[in-house]
Amino acid sequence: MNEQRAYPFFLILLSAVLFFFGLGWRDFWAPVEPRYAEIARIMFAKGEWIVPTVNGELYTDKPILYFWLVLIASKLVGAVNEWTVRLPPALAGLGVVLTTYAFGRSFFSAKIGFIAAAVLATTYRVIWESRWAHTDMVFVFLFALSMYFASRALLRKGQRDEMLLAYGFMGLATLTKGLIGVVLPALILVTFMAIRREWRLLVEAKLPLGIVVFLAVAGPWFYLVSSATEGKWLTDFIYIHHIQRYTTAARHGQSFYYYFTTLPADFLPWTIFALPALFAYRLNSKLWNQPNILFFLAWFFAIFLFFSLSNTKRDLYLLPLFPPAALFIASYMDDLISGSLPQSLVYRAFALVFLGVLPVVGLALPVAAWMLRPDALWISLPAALVMAAGGLVPFYFILKRKPWNVFMATSVLMVFIVACASLWVMPYLEQFKSRRPFALEIKKIVPAGAPLYIYADTMNDFNYYLEREVIPVLHTRSEVEKLLSQPGIGYMLIRNKNLDRLDWIPQERMVARESRGSTNWNLVALRP
Repeated sequence: MNEQRAYPFFLILLSAVLFFFGLGWRDFWAPVEPRYAEIARIMFAKGEWIVPTVNGELYTDKPILYFWLVLIASKLVGAVNEWTVRLPPALAGLGVVLTTYAFGRSFFSAKIGFIAAAVLATTYRVIWESRWAHTDMVFVFLFALSMYFASRALLRKGQRDEMLLAYGFMGLATLTKGLIGVVLPALILVTFMAIRREWRLLVEAKLPLGIVVFLAVAGPWFYLVSSATEGKWLTDFIYIHHIQRYTTAARHGQSFYYYFTTLPADFLPWTIFALPALFAYRLNSKLWNQPNILFFLAWFFAIFLFFSLSNTKRDLYLLPLFPPAALFIASYMDDLISGSLPQSLVYRAFALVFLGVLPVVGLALPVAAWMLRPDALWISLPAALVMAAGGLVPFYFILKRKPWNVFMATSVLMVFIVACASLWVMPYLEQFKSRRPFALEIKKIVPAGAPLYIYADTMNDFNYYLEREVIPVLHTRSEVEKLLSQPGIGYMLIRNKNLDRLDWIPQERMVARESRGSTNWNLVALRP
């Protein structure tokens, strides 16, 4: 009993190290982080809580809840900065970990819940998204809570009125990322009902009252923003970012099998146990017919198929199916630990091959760094040590047939990888990714009231670091020529790769240049 009481404490400690350590140390990296930071900065400066804008234009890609969370954090510290913008995803990452633990404890056992939560916390994609300024982890947390209360109500693990809490969290998820906040839970629940042929659950779902709760949570802001923009925000949001994105692949178009290639990488290092688990459970058809297990299967496959059918695909879209995937791995690890399942040849072979390759790759890092980037040799050494030791320790426990130690060693490996990345890798990459140093140089050259333009770029990092609400974007050569013909001073930012399009600009107009990394910027004077 004492061990079970300690599980949440250990999970909070694990999440704190994985998600919060060095959270605000690096600058914003394009494309998404500076855009979200700039939206929050403008709202903070103007005291705006309803209409999000970026570079002077209406921002209709995402709803408002993420920005509200950033604004609240920024109000507490007095400014919008790297820490306040990344705090909501980090807190949401912790929330998803604890919610996964709650799923395991309610439907299986506290031990399985603990293993599942630790598995989820230490997957590559969850760590990445919890430390990045994206809306997705906040969405997954609210979505997982809606599924938690819905499953407890419909599978009779809790009170039936908990279904109303599920609708409330669907409303919050919708305020975070859009209609997907209600579409995904509905799809999963209907799929589960159809497979089980238990349509009575529609009555138990309290749909009429649930719609009222959902609209009460999500409706007011959508009404206010639509009224404030004369319907434009809502029209663009529904058509461009829902209908068009799902059906036409205007951005991020991929093939149908795209997620078969990305999910194994995103779920590392625990992917190595997924195939052995499938082999172990494939013959036990009774497991798949249990309502609890069937519910999580419906959850996983409904989301996987839904996003596979979409013409627009991104690897992070599958984050909502990570909790059932983690529960699946946790059940398998628990059966190995208890001896209910044998440590099969498939399990040992997959684990030994992966863990054996890891030290080899780690030791090869300094050699590759010395040949390709000699200046990165020093940061490759701690990374090599972590990968070598991190592979050898669980490798040893696999040979000794100690699955609990394998689980613990793999989890600790990810902790050291995050620490290594925060202390050495990210600071090294900062010199190539951050626009802050060049922005400070531009501030010294360009007077505050002088016009500043940017050529063919919409990343918004210069908006944020130059503290300019609007930097007009020039898309064509004729637009630049028109500015050159007008009187008065002005400046333009342009990447090196775009200079070929404007090769007629004389070199003496180049007043500043950033020459770090592969993305180099130039500041051009539009008048002599």
